[in-house]
Amino acid sequence: MTASAETLNPSSIAPPIEVAQRRRFWTNWLFVIPAMLFQFFWGWYPMVVAIFLSLTNAPIRGDLQWRWFENYARLVQDPLVPFAFRVTLVYAALSIALTFFIPILVAILLMEMPPKTMRIMMILWYLPLSGIASTLFWQYMYNESFGIFQWIATAVLGLEPQAFLSSERWVLFWLVVPGILMYGPGLYYMAGLQSIPKSYYEAAEIEGAGFWRKIWTISLPRLRPIIAMTLTFAIIGSLQEFTWMDLMTRGGPNGASRTVVMYMFTLLNNGRYGDATALAVMLFILIMAIVLVYRAVFKSDPDV
Repeated sequence: MTASAETLNPSSIAPPIEVAQRRRFWTNWLFVIPAMLFQFFWGWYPMVVAIFLSLTNAPIRGDLQWRWFENYARLVQDPLVPFAFRVTLVYAALSIALTFFIPILVAILLMEMPPKTMRIMMILWYLPLSGIASTLFWQYMYNESFGIFQWIATAVLGLEPQAFLSSERWVLFWLVVPGILMYGPGLYYMAGLQSIPKSYYEAAEIEGAGFWRKIWTISLPRLRPIIAMTLTFAIIGSLQEFTWMDLMTRGGPNGASRTVVMYMFTLLNNGRYGDATALAVMLFILIMAIVLVYRAVFKSDPDV
């Protein structure tokens, strides 16, 4: 029995190409528009408003007065501002050096363990703890009268009593140390390593590649997209650090752990809203410059 011409007509089976393209276009926009609106109201719009207010007295009440660059000039002359930026940069450098690269190596070493041992180690390393519980725990660890670290230093190692968080020279280092043990994003590296085909390592072993050679030529290049993303977040987060410092040291001793965001909060408490907004813009420019340079230098494509 012969099918009718209408049944064999392709236009009756599938919609025209133009209709499919139009449908795909609007479908894509329906997914993108919510994200763009969120980014606009919580990212771009506040940023533009902050830049605008940094040129004024930024009053909560009363008349808006233009000050142009007076706020910035006053901050440049404030000796606490460059000191806060120095503290922020040193803390960010220590944080990235100690808490970012070590988890990559640990994740690679975990992948070399037997599956059962690897699962146990992952549970111990990535055990989720609340921020408050973690803070209370480390405050106890660093307590200079009865803390565990003080006991280890004096009773076990026979050293003099140590000034952990009360040392101007070492306070930033001790604030970074907990991040080595509590660095959750290391799970990203584990997921990335598990997605690498085993044939890559088998081929490398046939060619005579050793353990470290496989890490350098296979593991790290395949992890490059994940490293690029997490390092960007690490740079931004460490340069905006506030909560951990405020809970542990309140910016002490003598401002040795007072970051830019903490000093910004001090300016807000003193009613210097224009200066605080200008300081936020200065920090934004610094972060943006560092991220842009990093993204220009670091290539995320593993095949490049």
